[in-house]
Amino acid sequence: MNVLETEPAYDRETRARRHVRIRRAKQFLRPLPRKATLHRWPVLKRFAETARRRPYLWSFRIREVSIALYVGFVIAFLPIVGIQFILAFAAAWTLRANLPVIMGTQLVTNLATMWAIYPALSVFGDRITRLLGVAEVESRVGQAAVSLVVGGVVAGIAVASVLDLLYRVAFSRAKKVR
Repeated sequence: MNVLETEPAYDRETRARRHVRIRRAKQFLRPLPRKATLHRWPVLKRFAETARRRPYLWSFRIREVSIALYVGFVIAFLPIVGIQFILAFAAAWTLRANLPVIMGTQLVTNLATMWAIYPALSVFGDRITRLLGVAEVESRVGQAAVSLVVGGVVAGIAVASVLDLLYRVAFSRAKKVR
């Protein structure tokens, strides 16, 4: 007798729905760079061999993903738009963090979203510095820069904390299902 014939109908439906979700996810992720296809990407070609020799860059264990989330969002929310990816790659390499996650966090602030994110972070940082009683900088440009950096660091840690908690819950649930 076949295993599928003895299985209840709801289990077959559940497995079929799961299979469809996995296929959709694979189709969505297909164009993204992976460990095996790094050499095909012109920008990443130089780093392909280095990245291939370091398995921690591709590990989705809690430690590597947590580091990638925290460092990635802090870098993403800092006003360093031109060099975010370079800093993120260097941070992933030196701190042994997950490379796809840390690079994905850099996509939060791009040319379309930075016009809304950075002013909000500046206002947020200004409120934090006033709340903490940090002495104001004499120039307006200096005060704006301090506010933006403080707001970016605090917001980056806050967003990463929420996503890290969600990842840990999902990771533990996935372990229990196995």
